[in-house]
Amino acid sequence: MDTATDVETLHQGVEKIESVLRENGPVAEKIRRLPDASVNAMREAGLYRMWTPKALGGLEIDPVSGVDLFEKIARVDAAAGWNLYMSVTPSVFGMWLSDDGAREVFAGEPMMAGALFPPASAVPAEGGYRVSGRVPFVSGCHAATWLILAAVVIEDGEPKRTADGVPVSLLAFVPRADAGIIDNWDTLGMRGTGSHDIAITDLFVPEDRAPVFAPFADDPPGSAFQGPLYRMVFWEAAPGLASIALGIARAAIEDVVQLARVKTPAYTGTPLRERPAAQSQIAQAEGHRAAAWAYLRETLAAAYATTCETGRVLTTDQRRDIQLAACHAVQAAATAVRLVHEVAGSSAIRNSQPFAAHFRNVHTVTQHAFTSASRYESVGQLMLGLPPEWPFFAF
Repeated sequence: MDTATDVETLHQGVEKIESVLRENGPVAEKIRRLPDASVNAMREAGLYRMWTPKALGGLEIDPVSGVDLFEKIARVDAAAGWNLYMSVTPSVFGMWLSDDGAREVFAGEPMMAGALFPPASAVPAEGGYRVSGRVPFVSGCHAATWLILAAVVIEDGEPKRTADGVPVSLLAFVPRADAGIIDNWDTLGMRGTGSHDIAITDLFVPEDRAPVFAPFADDPPGSAFQGPLYRMVFWEAAPGLASIALGIARAAIEDVVQLARVKTPAYTGTPLRERPAAQSQIAQAEGHRAAAWAYLRETLAAAYATTCETGRVLTTDQRRDIQLAACHAVQAAATAVRLVHEVAGSSAIRNSQPFAAHFRNVHTVTQHAFTSASRYESVGQLMLGLPPEWPFFAF
């Protein structure tokens, strides 16, 4: 199939599984992980293969279509959208693998999970490394078949360093069965994502699954990762995360519109939909959401067009622009949900209504390092000609 057909099929798949995701959303909240029914539904719809290279059995769709799908699922179930994003996005890190390593990791239909901070330690051993560490926020770790961790090479008890004094870092691709899950995901929101800590101790990881993690000039190292999607490196990641927040905002707006049609606030005789304050705040919420969504998609599309036309990786200015659009989108989504929260009144505090979950979930998303308010500082540093403290601008 061509890419357009793949994207259309994926959208149709989301529509077919919507009832399964919606039904299992409350279950995910209760058990603090995504139920198998939700995972299996998304797998059967082909969603986990969207950013895997075609050469390795994936669909390799464009990044804008990818964030469209994340947003669409997050409108139905925020945790399902998040976990799909957190499984799909790590697949692009396969570009650092050797071809043999990539064939091993992507055999069958792998389910990815991972986190990059804090890094584990990797002690050189014959043919590879002995890796140990504990990493938090590993969303979807229960369903994963592979984990991706950052690891610093340790020699003689100290980090090995490059000529520039930078610690040598690896990406360790580890079978999920070789890691332990530490059940500690107990949070304000996004409870259904199962983002527990994982730990490994003195685990041997062969060189083919432990490539050096460093920026490359133009061509991704892996031969299966030469398409324009991978010239984005991982700059579809922040927009993907932002799309989850915007999906939550869209769901909140749709829900409050439905509420306003039937609710008359206590001690008043004026239906909610006829109150000027409600009308204004609902319109403002939609304005924040829609403008941020358009800005995010436009910025991402422009960057992807560059990789298609030039075959080169993004410039620092393009990375900066994507980062700004993603930060703005998350903050705009939170603003929209806060406006909805005010309009909903006492309905917003009842767990029998969806508004409390929207509020908790979107404000949990705002704390992710890739799109938190702190990234505005990182963008501002670049705008002012200062060296950015955000290390991923180098990729």
